[in-house]
Amino acid sequence: MYKKYPELGKELVDTFKNNPKVMEFCKKYDVSVVFHAMKDNFDSAKASVCIFYDNIAKSKMKKLLNFFNDSDDKVVISSWGKDYNLNKSLREATNSLKHAISPENPSAKYQTGLLNAHLEVADRKIQEILTHNVEVKQKKLNKISEKEILNTSIKDLIDKSK
Repeated sequence: MYKKYPELGKELVDTFKNNPKVMEFCKKYDVSVVFHAMKDNFDSAKASVCIFYDNIAKSKMKKLLNFFNDSDDKVVISSWGKDYNLNKSLREATNSLKHAISPENPSAKYQTGLLNAHLEVADRKIQEILTHNVEVKQKKLNKISEKEILNTSIKDLIDKSK
């Protein structure tokens, strides 16, 4: 529906671009962003922003398996218009979505920062997995190093006994 109402789509894109935390997430990860609006029941409207991101913490096999399932590597924020006039409802849904993707503002009349909160959770999950993976690799390297030290000392002991 944003093709029919490009001015509303532009407002969403501008709001999205003016959110520094969202733009930081987009620069940090490979993302695809989709703004979507559709007619819902009784000429009401639903507006959404979908952010699909490349989860760098996942192995290629997990990414392939997620391709065939509904991927959890996305953030979706939706809003609905309450009016039963499609034009008014779309404007209401779009305005509500703009507030949700705006930077957090405690003095705002409407809830803001919703998208920021979802992206922070996604980023935190990725960083936790990456940290865990580094710890696991470090433990493996330590075990290999310990085995090499043990093998070297055994070899030295055998050489000294000859």
